[in-house]
Amino acid sequence: MKKKTRKNSENEIDFWQSSADMFSALLLVLMLVILVLGLYLVHIPEYNQKDPHAGDTYAEGSKEQPENTYTPQPTLFFWFMPEGGGDGMGGGSETPHPTYFAGATLSASPSPTVSPTPDLEGGGASGGGGGTGGGEGSGEGPGEDPEMGMKSAVYVMLVDAETERTIKEPNVQFELYGGNRALQVLNVYYPERLSFRMYETTENGTFYLPEKLPLGTYELHELTEPEGYDAAENVEFQLAETYDWADPLVVEVPIYPSRNIIRVQLNDVETGRGVSGGTFAIIADENIVTADGTLRYRAGQQVGEIVCDETGYGESEELYLGKYHLAQTVIPDYYAALPQEMELPVEVSKRANALPPVQVITSQRTRIHLAVKDETNTDRPISGAVFSVSMGGRGVPEEVITNSSGEITLDTLQKGVTYQITQVQAPGDYKVSRQSHTVSVTADGRIDGEAVRELEIYNHVIRVAIGITDEFSSVQVPNVNLALYDGASNTLVRTWTSTGVPLTLTTLNEGPYYLYIEDRTSSRYDFTVRDQAELQTVNLYTTYLLHYLIYGGMAVFGLGLLIAVWIIIRRFLKKRKQAQDEN
Repeated sequence: MKKKTRKNSENEIDFWQSSADMFSALLLVLMLVILVLGLYLVHIPEYNQKDPHAGDTYAEGSKEQPENTYTPQPTLFFWFMPEGGGDGMGGGSETPHPTYFAGATLSASPSPTVSPTPDLEGGGASGGGGGTGGGEGSGEGPGEDPEMGMKSAVYVMLVDAETERTIKEPNVQFELYGGNRALQVLNVYYPERLSFRMYETTENGTFYLPEKLPLGTYELHELTEPEGYDAAENVEFQLAETYDWADPLVVEVPIYPSRNIIRVQLNDVETGRGVSGGTFAIIADENIVTADGTLRYRAGQQVGEIVCDETGYGESEELYLGKYHLAQTVIPDYYAALPQEMELPVEVSKRANALPPVQVITSQRTRIHLAVKDETNTDRPISGAVFSVSMGGRGVPEEVITNSSGEITLDTLQKGVTYQITQVQAPGDYKVSRQSHTVSVTADGRIDGEAVRELEIYNHVIRVAIGITDEFSSVQVPNVNLALYDGASNTLVRTWTSTGVPLTLTTLNEGPYYLYIEDRTSSRYDFTVRDQAELQTVNLYTTYLLHYLIYGGMAVFGLGLLIAVWIIIRRFLKKRKQAQDEN
């Protein structure tokens, strides 16, 4: 039987040999990766390749201007690679700068040569003609500086010039200029080469310049204005040291919120002439908030006032844009305040080339208008009527007289005064109105809530018709002598002879009177005259003998005529009968 024996130690398995083989393989793989990266770096496009848009760059104010107008292209977003080494996927020892660039506007089609891992340090701002690895730019720029290789990242912020808060307004466009006012065209090279001539703010009101800039002096020029803000002045900034993407140079572009004025013209509603002495408060109708988020005015807050000059014109100080309304605080002399329910809305808009339109406000003069008419014929005006106007017992009463149209207009009325208007004299046979009128003008220049008070005053004539009537025939008796006496003073007023028509008198006053017929004191007739517009009739009754004689004669004549006619007819019939008998 064969006996098995173990191998000696020289034939045992060597574990270190396999580990060495593994590390050799890894070293070969690493060398292969390094070789591939080297080949890739060899094929990175040259940064000194000519900018296809070099002819578009020009210095502001230069005689040579580009013929074609630039049309902005859509805004793109890019991932910027870390400054230091690394594999582009988060490796490397340095902190990467912000991972997106928003707001740069493309100026040309991408370069046909695309570099997946651009060396941002090697690409210079367009306009730079020197520096290591710097591309050939369009125009002369700060690249001619000896320190061309030193570059800085720039971060631009829109800020309110008053509050210094960031204005979060997107799509505000800028251009960048370098030395000699040369337009700067900046480039990015990943994932493809793109050139930028304009830069737009993001929704946060900020943006990065897409490429680091060589040291030097630059100027930002605003192309579009943010909503509610005026145009920004050009902002010059100096790059005297290097700034990395993680800690860029922050350039603030201060802009002032837009303001404008409110212009008003206060005119008389009837004449259209300017009215001096008016003052209006300006009240905010809403919360006035600017784009930086600052509350400028609260709704309902008084933010200013407008004082009208002697021509009725007035304007406010500059106000932030928004909706307001005007409230009258000082009322011109002799004018009524605007109705409380009347709103005067006004909107402050952004200033244009011309002044804002004038808000025309009409004001009505406080007036008392008197119209004096005949009471029995209202279409007949009464001129020459005299009225006394007193100011509530203050001062000397003023006398005013109606014009040819029977009217009086009182238009110099003071506010807070009660006026007493009384007629003191009437023209001709008219009697004065016994009614006194009290009119109060309130502090707002209104009378019972209205600017104008209409007063219609009626005058009348006392008319008395006196006649003498036969008591049997009820007809007016002519040729009778009458005498009229004033019953209060027993004085003769008038005598006349009746004409068969009643006599109308308009000169009598209110009171007692009496009449005599043919100077016979025994035939006294008393009556009273009333103060009224209606006709008053006075009839005296008497027996008139001549009338009866006339009536009797007429009756006898009529009877005789009938008898004569009857006799004639009878004779005619008798002769006719005799003629018939003879035949």
